Amino acid sequence: MKRVLLTVLLTIPVFFVYAQDFTGRITDGKTNQPLPYVNVGIVGKNVGTVTDDNGAYKINLANHDNDSLRMSMVGYAPQTYKVADIISQPGKTFTLLPSVTQLNEVRVSNHNWKQVILGNTTRSKNTNASFNTGRPGNEIGTIIKIKKSPTYLKQFNASLSSAAEFDSTILRVNFYTVKDGLPDQLIQHQNIFAVVKRGQDMITVDLQPYNIVVEDKFFVSLEWIKQARVQNLWFSASFFSGSIIARNTSQAAWDKVGIAGLGFNVLAEY
Repeated sequence: MKRVLLTVLLTIPVFFVYAQDFTGRITDGKTNQPLPYVNVGIVGKNVGTVTDDNGAYKINLANHDNDSLRMSMVGYAPQTYKVADIISQPGKTFTLLPSVTQLNEVRVSNHNWKQVILGNTTRSKNTNASFNTGRPGNEIGTIIKIKKSPTYLKQFNASLSSAAEFDSTILRVNFYTVKDGLPDQLIQHQNIFAVVKRGQDMITVDLQPYNIVVEDKFFVSLEWIKQARVQNLWFSASFFSGSIIARNTSQAAWDKVGIAGLGFNVLAEY
């Protein structure tokens, strides 16, 4: 069977400009400890990155003086700055303060919960899709419908059309509410990570420690949080099973590709 590749390609204009790399560091406003994996990006633009293990980042801010730079991570209140106000402060340390969130109530134990798999269970090796860049902050995902509210998410699964060819990488799993057919607000209150190792053909993440309860259809994505070679990570996909939704960086606009659906699904109870 002829191999069909459904690569998520977002059209990005390329301009040759003088590099204006801005470096900085982000720490916890209460503990002063560095914050790894914070999303840093120009609001509404395909310019962004993610802090490294030491909370450090580097981003090109050339020709963005009139734009806004946003720093955000689940569990913390986001901060937004006008680029013109901070461009003269390279190396500056920014802080994020933990946000106060209301946790979901613990499930009632005597409820007769019904277990179900929601989403696309394809394990296709011939039809697939991938990230469009290997840059930190790149996300790809799909919308999953529920059968009844409330629905408790127990496990996330993503099928790889071919075994991973790199030693190891870390992805972040994100769950969003849906508004006007696109991802809207983050649902979880903690970072959820997935480790992908060489030879692995299925990504499985236990969601029970995060107590994620949804009331309606939701969007689930995988996000690069470290530089990687995207050509080595392909997800199973299938035609006429939803749309692929992606964005280049954490603060960019979402782009919908209505060709096929990713092999993303969740084990759930309702």
